[in-house]
Amino acid sequence: MIEYYEQADEEGQNYRTEVDLSLVDEVPDLEKSWLLWLFVKVASSEDVEFIGFRDDLIVTLDAQVEAVYAGTIVKDGWCELYFYASTSKKFENITSDVMARHSKYAYERGSSRDTKWEMYQERLYPEPFDLISIQSRHTLEALLEEEDDLSVPREVEHYFFFQTPTALQRFEASMISDGFSLKEHINDDESDYVYGVTLTKMESVTPEQVNETTSTLYELVMQEHGHYEGWSTVLS
Repeated sequence: MIEYYEQADEEGQNYRTEVDLSLVDEVPDLEKSWLLWLFVKVASSEDVEFIGFRDDLIVTLDAQVEAVYAGTIVKDGWCELYFYASTSKKFENITSDVMARHSKYAYERGSSRDTKWEMYQERLYPEPFDLISIQSRHTLEALLEEEDDLSVPREVEHYFFFQTPTALQRFEASMISDGFSLKEHINDDESDYVYGVTLTKMESVTPEQVNETTSTLYELVMQEHGHYEGWSTVLS
């Protein structure tokens, strides 16, 4: 499952990361301990010619060395493509062959051992709030497909889980005093975060409002060492 999300670096510059989320279930794959990377100079990662090149590279590396595509970081005019494979021996020849079939790009390439898949886990895989942002984007896209007016306030449900009942109670009381309403309590006995609560609030779901609300709730729930599982709503 290929997803993307955006972040800001230490200098406040936005950059985009694309990642195969499904690989997290296999991390680390000890049979694919080599990290292969190819950095390509390109104006846009959404350029049609570049997408054709990237897809060709993914398919060719998979066919010839069973390399898996881990993701891409798009930053400062470069697309950094990352793969994991059991060997690095044919990487240069394969990439040269693929690049010869497409427009010429300035590029850098290399490989290194990464038995713990640190590149994937520490640079590519999204942080918890980034996962919420991905979920929010999908929800908003589904609403827009139904021609929903996102500016219309409606009841929005938010889901939280905690390790202790006292943490839940403190958080719940604080949120209710801030205008949220209690919908229900839920338990997840298969998780370390057993004690859950669903809180609701009337609000619009414009991208700006969603980002403001989710980022605030994420910070607040972290103060109680809890877990925020995102939100849902209905058509206005």
